[in-house]
Amino acid sequence: MNHQAKKKFGQNFIRDKNLLMKIVRESNIEDKNVIEVGPGQGALTTFLASNAKKVIAYEIDHSLKPFLDAIKNEYENLEIIYEDFLEADISQYTEDLHVVANVPYYITTPILFKILETDNIKTASLMIQKEVCDRLLAKPNHKQYNALSIILQYQAHVSKMMDVKRQMFFPIPNVDSAVIRIVKRDEPLIEKDKELVFVRLVKEAFKQKRKTLVNNWYEAYHVNKQELEMFLKSNGYSPNVRAEALAVEDFIKLARMWSYD
Repeated sequence: MNHQAKKKFGQNFIRDKNLLMKIVRESNIEDKNVIEVGPGQGALTTFLASNAKKVIAYEIDHSLKPFLDAIKNEYENLEIIYEDFLEADISQYTEDLHVVANVPYYITTPILFKILETDNIKTASLMIQKEVCDRLLAKPNHKQYNALSIILQYQAHVSKMMDVKRQMFFPIPNVDSAVIRIVKRDEPLIEKDKELVFVRLVKEAFKQKRKTLVNNWYEAYHVNKQELEMFLKSNGYSPNVRAEALAVEDFIKLARMWSYD
């Protein structure tokens, strides 16, 4: 069977069996329920189905059905759903789920947010663009550090599993990749009633990276700048501090003390 990779779906297929086995092995999915996003021609799917309790694979490209149906015939624990994962109702599953996927670059962020927002997804191993992986793992005062870095690190333990050279894909993409490992925290780092405050504070703080926290928050919350400066100083921060200088713990501290709408 031949299949022409579709650019509109961000299709780049991996065929290196050693790499695929390593991803599955380090994802710790033995006897667990797995979701695969974009199984493509099923190279990773086969190894997942051989190790997991159950695999639910979401594929948006119906032209890949012949490849995937051939694999499905070999594994009773494999379910293939021809639907956009971003539109899928994952809440229908009551069991804990673990995502393993070679993610199309153009929808990396929406997939990340869906994983974070779905309570019964406990871990994820995602093949993503290396630059994006570095950004998600970035620490304060690094040029790639941003709001998503903080929100992800707040919600989960995040690490890099491995780098993957572009030559391991077909067709070969323009950039290298990496596999990121996300393990959600058992307990939130902040009280439930402060979570939305924390997330908004972080997002607004990075709206314009060149601006100070005071200027970004002034534009978002319309609180007097002198009052915002006093708020920062009273909590031990310079009134001229920028978002990129603050760690997750700093934003948690400020969210707990925040009293503005």
